[in-house]
Amino acid sequence: MQDRYSSPEWTVDEWLQAWHIRVGTAYRCQECSNMIMVIKGGTGTLEPRCHGKPMVAVEPKR
Repeated sequence: MQDRYSSPEWTVDEWLQAWHIRVGTAYRCQECSNMIMVIKGGTGTLEPRCHGKPMVAVEPKR
């Protein structure tokens, strides 16, 4: 039997990537098109909501 801590599902780098809130990330409400933008980054999670539903990340146009 393998110890659950000996083979993590995510690497440290994956955790750092997932828990980093980036400045400039924009989110849009799919119902009313209200938008927000991250102006101060950090670590943690960000789950913006509008009308009780999760907002979607806006991808920059290239």
